[in-house]
Amino acid sequence: MKRSALLSAVLTAALAVFLTGCSRNPVAPTTSTPGAPDAGTMSISQVPVDVPPTEGGIGSTRTAMLTASGEGVLTVGRFTLWIRKNSLKQDATITMRVTDPEAMQVHIEITPASANSFASPVILTANMSDVDNVDYSNTTMAYWDGAWEPMTDVSAHPNQQNIVAHLTSLSDCLVTDGTAGKGNKMQ
Repeated sequence: MKRSALLSAVLTAALAVFLTGCSRNPVAPTTSTPGAPDAGTMSISQVPVDVPPTEGGIGSTRTAMLTASGEGVLTVGRFTLWIRKNSLKQDATITMRVTDPEAMQVHIEITPASANSFASPVILTANMSDVDNVDYSNTTMAYWDGAWEPMTDVSAHPNQQNIVAHLTSLSDCLVTDGTAGKGNKMQ
């Protein structure tokens, strides 16, 4: 009797697993959009604030609205700006603009102007992978202050094919061959 009770319990459990295995898991996500409001979970998507261009590729302008405790990354052309978490002292809007994707110069605006002083440096990277014969020992970045002035905290990374600047405030930037004060830029 004990053996038949055990056999019955095993068969019942196997049958239960088999039958419930074919049904939908109640906590599994739905893959179809419901037809009626009460039909199940709704599909939700977030509309980005900065919509990429419809023609494809990297656009020539990017804007980000950041909170003081926020973090953000903007890429335009060869330039990428990383505003690290808690770098901003107040909420700000940052806009980056290039004339074309291969431009060696980027225009950067931050509003309000009082937000253009960072608690910790932000990082601006210029991707040089598409430029032939870059002399990384001499290539640097410059900022605009009525004239092109060499940046002080810049490093070249030949293995990553980029130039990286750590900035405590933002202004227009230029990738240069080391002759920044003379108005020269990379060709």
